[in-house]
Parts: sequence; structure tokens; C-alpha cells
Amino acid sequence: MFFVATAGELARLAGAWTAGRDARSAGVCLAYVDAADLDPAQLLELDTLATGHDPVTVREALLTPAREIGGGAALTPGALAQGTEEQVVLAVRTALYRQLGLSTDARLTELAVRWEACSWGGDWSCGRYLELLRGLAMLSELATRERRGVYVRFDV
Repeated sequence: MFFVATAGELARLAGAWTAGRDARSAGVCLAYVDAADLDPAQLLELDTLATGHDPVTVREALLTPAREIGGGAALTPGALAQGTEEQVVLAVRTALYRQLGLSTDARLTELAVRWEACSWGGDWSCGRYLELLRGLAMLSELATRERRGVYVRFDV
């Protein structure tokens, strides 16, 4: 699930999710896009395709904070990720969500075609990628307007 949140909301969400509760119990009304069975590797592919940044740099920016914070450490407002045994929440890089928020539908369609072509997962089609990209573009606009971050929660 991709969602937008402030640092304070993210901390409340992490506490609620760790305790097995939902966002409403944390007092947070989430704007989100269902990521279905998207995995972290696909997020890395998307970021690299959309931004043109080096894959190693993208991987380190996304995954290093999850390793550093994990193990039940408290989530601080400046933290990028919270990891548990059941789930991981990663920050979507600002470069990616701003790129998507500024993209035209034609650019999103082109990106979906390229993402499908380089993806090694057979369960995702171009149409499914495009639907996700359109949702992420809307979340990006909301995040930018409300000065929030974009995050993704993976259940692992």
C-alpha cells in the first residue's frame, strides 16, 4: 500500500500496525493506493526507470534505512523506514514521486510499457503498472500540496 503521511502520522501508524491495529485506531485518515503484490524489487525498478538514477544509489537510499532502524527501534520523524518481521514501510524517494506527479498521462503510459518490458515478474501487465502509476501520480500531488511524504508498506 502506498500512502501519504507526515512524520507524526507515520510514527502513530507504525505503532498501530505493530500492535495489529489499523490506521483509524491511530487517528490517521490515510490517502492510499493499493500496491497489491508489488514487491521492493519492483519499486527499485520503477524508481530507476522513472528517475534515471543509478540502481545501486536507489537501492541504498531505499533499503539502508530499513536495516538501520529495524529490530523494534522507535520510529523518529526523520527516519525513512520502519521494519518488523511482518511488514516494512519504506519512504518513496522524493525524486520518484515528484517525477510521477509532474508526468503527463502519455509519460506514465510510456513508463508502464518500459516497466513491463524490463520486469521479470509475470504477474504484472502494462495496464496494471499504468493503473498504479496514475494512483501514485495523484498521491504525489497530494503529498506535495500538503507537505507530506509518500511511503509504501510491504507485507513480508
